[in-house]
Amino acid sequence: MNVVDLPDYVVSGANSLLGAALGAAFYVLLKTQPYLVSRCFDPKYNSAYISRFITGVIGGVILATAIGPALGKQLGAGPGATLTPGVLAILGGYAAEAVEQVLQRLVEVLLAVVRGDGSGQIQAKVAVDQAQRTAQLQEMLAELETGGGDPATLKANIQKIRAALKKPSPD
Repeated sequence: MNVVDLPDYVVSGANSLLGAALGAAFYVLLKTQPYLVSRCFDPKYNSAYISRFITGVIGGVILATAIGPALGKQLGAGPGATLTPGVLAILGGYAAEAVEQVLQRLVEVLLAVVRGDGSGQIQAKVAVDQAQRTAQLQEMLAELETGGGDPATLKANIQKIRAALKKPSPD
């Protein structure tokens, strides 16, 4: 089978995987180079470097396949604006932490869409507070009507209503 006979998605997937591996390997080599030059490389950190390489490969593939198409739409169609999946994979492999941040932000946006922005809850709370205040004022008005002609009672009930009408002090 000739490479030309392969479907586009296979070639694109291979470019993404190899590009991600290239970017991740470049990152790990750049980070280990100073230790190798100074001859103080400690093999106990090998698992950390291998882990970072694997994270970089996964991040590169994610950037190239999942985020790349949306990113391509944002860049437009100008010259130099198109980034191939292989190039995105190299970038994602090298900057796995950036891919993590992009994914985290997408999760936050998705959660905000599912949960809502909270304005419905705030409006419901305001409506409940307003209903309680209205009920309280209606009780005071009923006391005022049944208070009789005593001026002291009348004045005290009017002061209660005025106090209830005042805006609550900010916390």
